Amino acid sequence: MNVTDPRVFLVADNCFAIKRWVQPREWLAVAADLGLRYVQASTDNEFDALYSDPAYMRDWVAEVHQASKETGVQVTSVYTGYQTYRTSGLGHPDSRVRDRIVDGWVKPTIDHCAELGAELGFHLFAYPEKVLEDRHEYLSVTDRIIDDLAAIAQYAAGHGVRVSVEQMYSPHQPPWTIAQAEYFVAEVYRRADVPCYVTIDTGHQVGQRAYLRPTEEQVRSLVADGAGSDLWLGPPSANQALADGDADAAVAAMNGNPQYFSDGIDDADLYAWVRAVGRYSPLMHLQQTDGSGSHHAPFTTATNSTGIVHPAPLLRALAESFSIKPLDGMPPNVDTVSLSFEIFSGTAENRHQILSKMRESIEYWRQAIPVDGMRLSELVDHG
Repeated sequence: MNVTDPRVFLVADNCFAIKRWVQPREWLAVAADLGLRYVQASTDNEFDALYSDPAYMRDWVAEVHQASKETGVQVTSVYTGYQTYRTSGLGHPDSRVRDRIVDGWVKPTIDHCAELGAELGFHLFAYPEKVLEDRHEYLSVTDRIIDDLAAIAQYAAGHGVRVSVEQMYSPHQPPWTIAQAEYFVAEVYRRADVPCYVTIDTGHQVGQRAYLRPTEEQVRSLVADGAGSDLWLGPPSANQALADGDADAAVAAMNGNPQYFSDGIDDADLYAWVRAVGRYSPLMHLQQTDGSGSHHAPFTTATNSTGIVHPAPLLRALAESFSIKPLDGMPPNVDTVSLSFEIFSGTAENRHQILSKMRESIEYWRQAIPVDGMRLSELVDHG
């Protein structure tokens, strides 16, 4: 039976601590001082299997266990950082690179998550331009990525670890539309018979508006006027056709390459994302944004005054997601949702500034989630 009223937790990704507090005993103590009980460990904070010594990683896990006993703060999830995000990963054309990601990063990290009793979230793939430009190759690589995700989900399930893939906001980094996120979740579940869920990031709806498909009339008008365009036309062949004055060819190129376009304005709406796939998002990344960029800003008085991310509407949208009839072929609803601050620290920021913005962000959200583990329905009523 599907859960309709999950428990909700407030968590901090320790990305705020990168290069400042690098040992588990340090950042767990900082989290405790901030009033947190749960932490999401970014692999950027000295726990990345692509560069960390295996013996060191085992010691890291042991230190987390000891420091958790001392501070009362638990690591409940592990998440990829920039090291893996900055590669094409599972989308790379060379199988040796892909195998290294799976065997050298994914599996060891899942093993450590199992030791921690933590879940794992990640984004490990992107389409190179030559793949994005070839519809047949695009579909083939997508199929391969989903096979890889299914294998990862099965390996994780065998170790008692729940996994999630992060939604992104441009064509070369799937899943970046609501429909694509639903497809990834459903298709991995069909192939693996175990879930790979999706992580919603509250700042990752900023790009989709730039990738809306222009109408045929807009394209023909540009050709008729002989004008250049800032409109997103998708594949290079459509832009070349426009330059050649061939509206039919430009439209045909766009029609043949739907991978370049978002599906509509809902893809650029955080709350539409939460309503659609919130029930399949056990980990959500919290960052404030005014809608113009994914800046991983804190929730301070200044940023909140222009920000579009706020607790009450997000919790209402999440409750709506759990209340509507699920799509066919989807995995079970998640039973917990961790709202995790993914707030970056600037190189020039000092210790006081970093901790001050974290504390203010936590205090802001604590008004809506006063106690970790409360039912979603209680939080909506509380708000």
